Amino acid sequence: MQRHHDLDFLRAFAMMMGLVFHAPLLFWFPDFAKVYGIENIAPAEEWVNILGRFISSWRMPLFFSLSGFFAILVIERKGISQFLKDRIIRVGLTCLVFSALYDISDGSFDYTTVHLWFLYELIIFVFCFSILYKFRLLKNLLCMKISTKFMLIFALWLISTVPLAYILNNWWHPLALKASSGYFDLKIGNMLYYFSYFLAGVMLYSNQNILIKLQKTQTIFLLSFLSIFAFFVRVYSDHLTIGQADDLSNVAKMEFDPMLVFFNACMIGMNSVLFCLLFIGLASKFIKSGSAILSWFVELSYPIYIIHIIPITMMTAVFYNLEFNQFNILPLTVIAGFTVCVILYYVFIKYTPLNWLINGYSKSPLKIKFLGA
Repeated sequence: MQRHHDLDFLRAFAMMMGLVFHAPLLFWFPDFAKVYGIENIAPAEEWVNILGRFISSWRMPLFFSLSGFFAILVIERKGISQFLKDRIIRVGLTCLVFSALYDISDGSFDYTTVHLWFLYELIIFVFCFSILYKFRLLKNLLCMKISTKFMLIFALWLISTVPLAYILNNWWHPLALKASSGYFDLKIGNMLYYFSYFLAGVMLYSNQNILIKLQKTQTIFLLSFLSIFAFFVRVYSDHLTIGQADDLSNVAKMEFDPMLVFFNACMIGMNSVLFCLLFIGLASKFIKSGSAILSWFVELSYPIYIIHIIPITMMTAVFYNLEFNQFNILPLTVIAGFTVCVILYYVFIKYTPLNWLINGYSKSPLKIKFLGA
């Protein structure tokens, strides 16, 4: 059975980058900083905002693409029933349990999903895809060999899903793709955007020759150039739109030129497509086999992403109170937060029933020996 070590790493990497993305949260959301007793926190410096835009350009689209790839892989090997059972437990129940714990941490239950919103949307995609896959016509369409022309058309579709999401979300605004905040806050535009990438991953499974093409040196150089150029254009378009705002709360209240918003949306879409292709190509080129370190990294990625939000923001508050500058706070927060999360994982998850929920019973070192077994 072939193991896709490259894509395993890439999925884990996308999750771990959540620690980097969330490290500046207190600077982006001053009200959140007040939870840690910090009043009038300094706003994020521009390089922090640019780093956030870079990570958000590709991280979740890439994650949903890989989720689609591994979804069809599991279905082809184990069947839809086993696929659903695994995802209901590891995605659905994990989302319910941990989002509830975060939800009640402030003393009230508001049905919020916090940073686990993607698990909620992913379990919806799992059910939708499982239904679609039962229809032979749709199954054949999703699993067919695609031409270069079709690839280009689908890439254009992926780019267009961003402005379409703005329309479906009924908010023609640079923040229209903002993640949902709770179970009753689903955004149809966001669902279209991410489900399109999920389906892209499904089609990639049946067209793995694309992986060979993407890992070619000349392809990687071309994608690198196009990605960097598109990102600089995106940063410039961001500056033209939200650059004059002091913080995110001000941005949400502002109005923008519709054509400028459209251009910005297209650049976000182009960044997503190009960076996803680039990272898939890089992983395919440089990760050819597994290792103990890679397995450890993959094992840690999912549970650490689930539990990281409090340790990460807490470390940000600690280093801010120690009067470190933002250039030092970000890496120190990621390192310290990761270390705390690893300790929490080994103490509270790896050898407890929680691991049955997150990584699955078969992968857990904790097994129950029934009498007579």
